[in-house]
Amino acid sequence: MVKKYNIQHHYETHHAERYRGLQGQPRREKVKELIAGLKKQQSVFTSRPDISAEDVKASYLIANDIALASKPYCEGEIMKTCILKAAEIVCSEKLKVLLILA
Repeated sequence: MVKKYNIQHHYETHHAERYRGLQGQPRREKVKELIAGLKKQQSVFTSRPDISAEDVKASYLIANDIALASKPYCEGEIMKTCILKAAEIVCSEKLKVLLILA
Protein backbone atom coordinates (compact mmCIF):
# COMPACT_ATOMS: atom_id res chain seq x y z
CA MET A 1 0.00 0.00 0.00
CA VAL A 2 1.45 3.33 -1.05
CA LYS A 3 1.11 6.16 1.44
CA LYS A 4 -0.38 9.45 0.32
CA TYR A 5 2.57 11.45 1.68
CA ASN A 6 5.08 9.40 -0.31
CA ILE A 7 3.18 9.94 -3.57
CA GLN A 8 2.72 13.65 -2.86
CA HIS A 9 6.41 14.10 -2.02
CA HIS A 10 7.48 12.24 -5.19
CA TYR A 11 5.15 14.35 -7.34
CA GLU A 12 6.29 17.63 -5.81
CA THR A 13 9.99 16.82 -6.15
CA HIS A 14 10.02 15.18 -9.59
CA HIS A 15 6.96 16.18 -11.62
CA ALA A 16 5.58 19.47 -10.27
CA GLU A 17 7.43 21.64 -12.80
CA ARG A 18 6.14 19.66 -15.77
CA TYR A 19 2.46 19.58 -14.79
CA ARG A 20 2.06 22.79 -12.75
CA GLY A 21 0.58 24.71 -15.70
CA LEU A 22 -2.15 22.16 -16.38
CA GLN A 23 -5.47 23.10 -14.79
CA GLY A 24 -9.07 22.09 -15.47
CA GLN A 25 -9.85 20.25 -18.71
CA PRO A 26 -6.25 20.03 -20.05
CA ARG A 27 -5.22 18.42 -16.75
CA ARG A 28 -8.04 15.83 -16.97
CA GLU A 29 -7.04 15.03 -20.57
CA LYS A 30 -3.39 14.62 -19.56
CA VAL A 31 -4.41 12.29 -16.71
CA LYS A 32 -6.48 10.17 -19.11
CA GLU A 33 -3.55 10.07 -21.55
CA LEU A 34 -1.13 8.97 -18.83
CA ILE A 35 -3.54 6.30 -17.53
CA ALA A 36 -4.03 4.96 -21.06
CA GLY A 37 -0.26 4.79 -21.54
CA LEU A 38 0.16 2.94 -18.25
CA LYS A 39 -2.55 0.42 -19.13
CA LYS A 40 -0.94 -0.16 -22.52
CA GLN A 41 2.42 -0.83 -20.88
CA GLN A 42 0.84 -3.17 -18.31
CA SER A 43 -1.08 -5.09 -20.96
CA VAL A 44 2.23 -6.28 -22.41
CA PHE A 45 2.78 -8.29 -19.25
CA THR A 46 -0.78 -9.41 -18.55
CA SER A 47 -2.35 -10.30 -21.87
CA ARG A 48 -1.29 -13.34 -23.82
CA PRO A 49 -1.91 -13.91 -27.47
CA ASP A 50 -4.17 -16.82 -28.23
CA ILE A 51 -2.05 -19.89 -28.71
CA SER A 52 -3.83 -22.63 -30.58
CA ALA A 53 -3.33 -26.33 -30.06
CA GLU A 54 -1.89 -26.57 -33.59
CA ASP A 55 0.82 -24.05 -32.72
CA VAL A 56 1.83 -26.01 -29.65
CA LYS A 57 1.81 -29.30 -31.54
CA ALA A 58 3.99 -27.83 -34.31
CA SER A 59 6.38 -26.44 -31.73
CA TYR A 60 6.77 -29.84 -30.05
CA LEU A 61 7.30 -31.60 -33.36
CA ILE A 62 10.02 -29.14 -34.35
CA ALA A 63 11.73 -29.52 -30.98
CA ASN A 64 11.51 -33.31 -31.30
CA ASP A 65 13.02 -33.29 -34.81
CA ILE A 66 15.90 -31.08 -33.70
CA ALA A 67 16.58 -33.32 -30.70
CA LEU A 68 16.47 -36.49 -32.80
CA ALA A 69 18.83 -35.04 -35.40
CA SER A 70 21.31 -33.95 -32.70
CA LYS A 71 22.24 -31.04 -34.94
CA PRO A 72 21.64 -27.30 -34.72
CA TYR A 73 18.46 -25.88 -36.20
CA CYS A 74 20.41 -23.72 -38.65
CA GLU A 75 21.24 -26.62 -40.98
CA GLY A 76 19.25 -26.36 -44.18
CA GLU A 77 17.73 -29.83 -44.43
CA ILE A 78 16.52 -29.80 -40.81
CA MET A 79 15.03 -26.34 -41.32
CA LYS A 80 13.23 -27.46 -44.44
CA THR A 81 11.63 -30.52 -42.82
CA CYS A 82 10.67 -28.56 -39.70
CA ILE A 83 9.07 -25.76 -41.68
CA LEU A 84 7.13 -28.21 -43.83
CA LYS A 85 5.88 -30.14 -40.78
CA ALA A 86 4.82 -26.94 -39.05
CA ALA A 87 3.07 -25.70 -42.19
CA GLU A 88 1.27 -29.01 -42.54
CA ILE A 89 -0.18 -28.62 -39.05
CA VAL A 90 -0.72 -24.86 -38.77
CA CYS A 91 -1.69 -23.80 -42.28
CA SER A 92 -2.32 -26.89 -44.38
CA GLU A 93 -4.07 -24.83 -47.07
CA LYS A 94 -0.77 -23.13 -47.96
CA LEU A 95 1.34 -26.27 -47.84
CA LYS A 96 1.30 -26.65 -51.65
CA VAL A 97 2.91 -23.23 -52.06
CA LEU A 98 5.66 -24.13 -49.60
CA LEU A 99 6.28 -27.44 -51.36
CA ILE A 100 6.71 -25.60 -54.65
CA LEU A 101 9.17 -23.15 -53.05
CA ALA A 102 11.09 -25.89 -51.30
